[in-house]
Amino acid sequence: MTTNVEELASDMMRFAFLLRHMDLVAVVLKCEAFARALQSEPTQESVEEVRLWLRGAMKGGSGSLSDRYVQKEGAVDEVLNAEYEGLLQKFTDFVNAGPESKESAAAAMFGDGSTYFRLVEVPVRRGWFSRTGTYTYEVATGPGATCLVTRDQLGDAVGYGPGRSRKDWQECQMTADRLFREARKEDWVHYSSSWVVPDEVLRRHW
Repeated sequence: MTTNVEELASDMMRFAFLLRHMDLVAVVLKCEAFARALQSEPTQESVEEVRLWLRGAMKGGSGSLSDRYVQKEGAVDEVLNAEYEGLLQKFTDFVNAGPESKESAAAAMFGDGSTYFRLVEVPVRRGWFSRTGTYTYEVATGPGATCLVTRDQLGDAVGYGPGRSRKDWQECQMTADRLFREARKEDWVHYSSSWVVPDEVLRRHW
């Protein structure tokens, strides 16, 4: 389903207005910047940038956007809060719809400073009790910027650490392992969505 970019821009601007009642200045400015970008450059890349940001911003937990209320004079504003919850649901549906094309998703991810990785080598058994080699991953941190790391170094290379979702991290690793078993060594796994994007798609943006 194709996103109505004009409607998405309007929703982001309205979301920013509601967030002002929560004193979330940085988030307000981010939403307004996205809305203006959608209005001035209504491309699929712009849409995917918004989708990727919302995916992270709306993750549950104490203090998250889904855990807040619109208040007025110390009490919940029933009217504005209902509108806020409606937009949250609308954005949830939008995020869960997934990227409208792998190519636009790939461009948005790199633009957002995210990383990709893939498993390129595993230890080889030499006899019953010995193996040679190591688990080696290739990590891409931006257009043309790649490096090889071991499994112990992978977390630091992609930005996984305290405060990041362990579940997302495990899903990414399992996806990379599966691709290697299926001999799909050219495909990349995006951290932290686990989206799989073919190498040729990424290279169109390098």
